[in-house]
Amino acid sequence: MARQHGRGGSAGVAGDVRRVTVRPAWRRAAQLTAVAAAATLLAAGCGSSSGSKPSAMNPVAHGGSAPGAAGGTSATATTPSAPATPLVLSAKPADGATNVDPAQGIQISAAGGKIESVSAQDAKGDKVAGTLAADGSSWASTGTLAISSSYTVTGKALDSTGTEKDISAKFTTLTPQKRLGLDSYFPNDGETVGVGQPVSVTFTNPPNEKDRANVEKAMVVTTTPHVDGAWSWITATQVDWRPQSFWASGTKVQVAMNLNGVKAGDITYGSFTKSFGFTIGRDQRAIVDTKNYTMHVYQDGKDIKEIPTDTGMSGYSTWGGTMVVLDKQPLIEMKSCSVPGFSCTPGVGNYYDLKVYNDVHLTPSGTYIHQAEWDNSIGTDNTSHGCVHLKPADATWFYNFINVGDPVTINGEPDQVHNGNGYTDWNESWKTWLAGSAAGLSTAGQ
Repeated sequence: MARQHGRGGSAGVAGDVRRVTVRPAWRRAAQLTAVAAAATLLAAGCGSSSGSKPSAMNPVAHGGSAPGAAGGTSATATTPSAPATPLVLSAKPADGATNVDPAQGIQISAAGGKIESVSAQDAKGDKVAGTLAADGSSWASTGTLAISSSYTVTGKALDSTGTEKDISAKFTTLTPQKRLGLDSYFPNDGETVGVGQPVSVTFTNPPNEKDRANVEKAMVVTTTPHVDGAWSWITATQVDWRPQSFWASGTKVQVAMNLNGVKAGDITYGSFTKSFGFTIGRDQRAIVDTKNYTMHVYQDGKDIKEIPTDTGMSGYSTWGGTMVVLDKQPLIEMKSCSVPGFSCTPGVGNYYDLKVYNDVHLTPSGTYIHQAEWDNSIGTDNTSHGCVHLKPADATWFYNFINVGDPVTINGEPDQVHNGNGYTDWNESWKTWLAGSAAGLSTAGQ
C-alpha cells in the first residue's frame, strides 16, 4: 500500500494576568458660588422707592438685577461631571509568559472601554485567527497555537473618553515531552480512489484515550457534495474516517489536519499540520462467492462480468468480508516462507517460490487476487493457500479494471478478516463504527 510518511505550567492562570490600568485625570468642574442680592423691601403705607417688588408672576431673572436692588445678581451652581471609568486591559497568556499551554489559546478583555482591533501572529508572521465580541469587550483566538513557538499580540482599545490605547503582549508556548507526529496517511494528495476507500491516518505514537476527541476535532474532513461521516479508531495509533455507506462517485474530499499544539496526553501534544485532498472515482466493486467458485464484477451497479475462481483450501481459507484494494503490482515473487508453518526448503513439503503476475492486493497479511496459470482447479475447487486465483486472461482483465479503493467482498468463508488487516472498515455496522469515535458524527462539508 502506497503511503506517504510525514507525522509546564500554564501561564494563563489569573495570577499571571498583567493588567494595564489607564487612569485619566479627573476633570474638576469649577463651582460657582451664587451671590444672591438680598434686597429687603420695606413696605410703606404711603409710599416707597420706585419700582415693583418681585412676585411669582415676575420673578428675579437669573444673572440679572432685581428691580430696586441695583447691582444685585443671581447664579446657578453647576453639578460636577462624573469621573471617567478607567480602562483595564487583561491578556491571557500574560505579556512575557513562557512555557504556555498552546491549547489555552489567546484571550484579550477590556473593562471600562472596548477593543477596536487585535492581531496575533507567530515569529514567521503567520496570523492566528480570532473573533472580536460584538460589544468589543473581548477578543479570543480561534486558530490553533503551535508548540515551541513565539507569539506577538498587538491591537487598539478605547477608554470611556474615546482615548485610544495600545494592546501589546508577547509570549512563548511550551515544548512538550512527547509529540504526536504523523507516521502515514492515505489516500495520497490528488489521487482518485474507489468508493470504498476510507481516509486513514496513522500517528507515531498513541494519544491518550481521554484526549482522542481533541485529535479527531482537529482533523476536519470537508466533502463536496456534503456527506456525514465519522472518525473511528482502528488501533491505538490508526484512525479512519468513512461515511455511513460507500462514497458516491465524483465526491471531492479535503482533509485538514491542524494538530500542531493540540493536547493529546498529559505530556503529549500534536506536532504537525497537513492538508490533502482526493476524488472518488467510478463505482466499481467485486463480489467473490467461494462456494460457487465465481467472482462477479460490478460497475455503476451493473453486473458486467462473471469470472471463475479458486480460493483457499480447508485450513487456509480466504478471509471473508469486505476488503478494499490496497495497491496493484504487475509482478510479485511469492515464497512459501511467508506462510507460517510452510517449508522454506526447496523440494520439502509445501515449499514454493513463484513469480506471480497481475497482483491485486487486499490485506497486509498477504491476500491477493492474482493470475495462476498453473492452477487447474479454477472454477471447480478451492485449493489455494488463501489467495483468489484467476485464469491468465481473466486476471489481466481484472487487473486493468479494478482500482485502488474499490471494495472486494468475499462471501462463503467461515473466517472473517481481522479488524485492521487492511481497510476492513466496512465490516462494522454504522452503530459500531460510531462507538469507536470519541468526537462522534462529523457534519463538516457542503
